[in-house]
Amino acid sequence: MEEKVLVHDPTLCTGCSRCMTTCSTYNNGATSLVGARLHIARHEGHALTKIDEEDDLIFEAMTCRQCDKPYCMYFCPVRAITRDKKTGAKVINYDKCIGCRMCVTMCPFGAALYDSPRQRVIKCELCDGDPQCVKLCPNEAIKFLPKSLANKQTMNRIVKKVVELGPAVAEQIPVTEGKNVNS
Repeated sequence: MEEKVLVHDPTLCTGCSRCMTTCSTYNNGATSLVGARLHIARHEGHALTKIDEEDDLIFEAMTCRQCDKPYCMYFCPVRAITRDKKTGAKVINYDKCIGCRMCVTMCPFGAALYDSPRQRVIKCELCDGDPQCVKLCPNEAIKFLPKSLANKQTMNRIVKKVVELGPAVAEQIPVTEGKNVNS
């Protein structure tokens, strides 16, 4: 069976934070946005267009990408992070973890976090293969998809936007000495 990962669609996300509260409650037994293993970041604008309006907001999920080559796992000095054979998730063994935060430092996505109140590192472990954030997202902005399909949704969105913008995107491509840089 192919491994699955969380896929977030920022065009459907309203920033309601229900995924974060669900994550925290499921994993910690109490609602605390600090204890969530998924965080929704708010930023303005879009990568393909300039900001035209003040309220042009985008919400992006910051969570473990369950990397094929996970730096968090490779750089853990006590090998406290392992791959769950059933789900493919990279999970933390708290009996081994020494709290050095090397995994936090090495994650290129900022997905491994330090939970100060509980004094331990946390990251998304896919809720034992049944991510609760997916179940309770009111807009279906988070999906749990096979890795082979994970990027198709994003690529389709980008291609649609490029086609929609057409000439506006072409005008933003840098030109050197009358020739396109990519020529």
